[in-house]
Amino acid sequence: MKTKKLLFLATEDWFVRSHFMPLVRRALSEGYEVSVAARLSGADLEGARPIEMPFARGSLDAGSIARETLAVRALMKRERPDIMHAIALQPIALSLLAGAHGAARILAVTGRGYLGVRGAAWTKFALDRLAGRVRRAIADGGALLLVENEADRRWIEAGAPLPDARVLLMPGAGVDAEKFKPAAAEPSGGPIRIGIASRLVWSKGVDIAVEALRRLRSAGRDLELHIAGGADRGNPEHVADSELERWAATPGIVMHGPVQDVAAFWAGVHLACFPSRGGEGLPRSLLEAAACGRALVASDTPGCADFVRAGDAGLLVPCEDPGVLAEALARLADDAALRARLGAAAHALVLARYTEVHAASCAAEAWARLG
Repeated sequence: MKTKKLLFLATEDWFVRSHFMPLVRRALSEGYEVSVAARLSGADLEGARPIEMPFARGSLDAGSIARETLAVRALMKRERPDIMHAIALQPIALSLLAGAHGAARILAVTGRGYLGVRGAAWTKFALDRLAGRVRRAIADGGALLLVENEADRRWIEAGAPLPDARVLLMPGAGVDAEKFKPAAAEPSGGPIRIGIASRLVWSKGVDIAVEALRRLRSAGRDLELHIAGGADRGNPEHVADSELERWAATPGIVMHGPVQDVAAFWAGVHLACFPSRGGEGLPRSLLEAAACGRALVASDTPGCADFVRAGDAGLLVPCEDPGVLAEALARLADDAALRARLGAAAHALVLARYTEVHAASCAAEAWARLG
């Protein structure tokens, strides 16, 4: 029997490494010949064959789109995969423009990113056009949609429900439940520590948490905000270095930079904050904090809100409201029993639905449906 070829298409190999290796490992274990086509940085893909692609992050000019579409078209003609699994909006759009060339396609929406947060007419037009192309690909029978929250499914459907057999709800990227688990106890001594682990881009809303902390400390509250994550200068919405320097100089803020041991970071704080402006699928860092038993304070936006509501795993606050965010943080800071209850619920929810095993099994079901 011929070995089936499964090609993952992504913008960056490090993104596949950080978020989607459970899917790669599952595909390899099921006997697929697995390739990852992306901009390469040398990330360890554990047996999947890397293929260099000339992708530019955040570039939406016509010339770049044309060049990248031609590169994907040449890739599909050369590789002839049985299944092409496109991860995130740019690879999805390029795969649709390039054509299937005989491959069944998984179109994995991992959120709408900064395009979904911007209110500009051109971004709405671009997203509406993309949603229409996805609907047509699914209607033609050769594609299947993966989404991480119901809002993204509704965006693609645009009022015309897709068949349930052609849509699967992914549990985000999943969490390694052996690596991320609750610490024996909360940190003792010193002020209550609030944690954020995030790329430092505007859509993540870290500046909103900074303002909330400033208000709390101005009111005499001895709280700290610990921020783990590095500047993402390749992202069009990156936080300026001058702003990062201002945060670092603000009393009560501790800038950790990129953190290798994220589980240890969550063990060192009392609660987790996710003030996203939107555009998320289902944030991996939220799942990791939940797996570590940390109570969550999150903005009432798709992805974040889906998870919190599913398991009474934290408190939801309106988007871009530092005053209400400050009130929620103060409430959890003052109530250790509430933190413990919400943290336990968050951990249980991860184990029930959101581990790496759940994510890989969902992807494998999608491949089988197309097989």
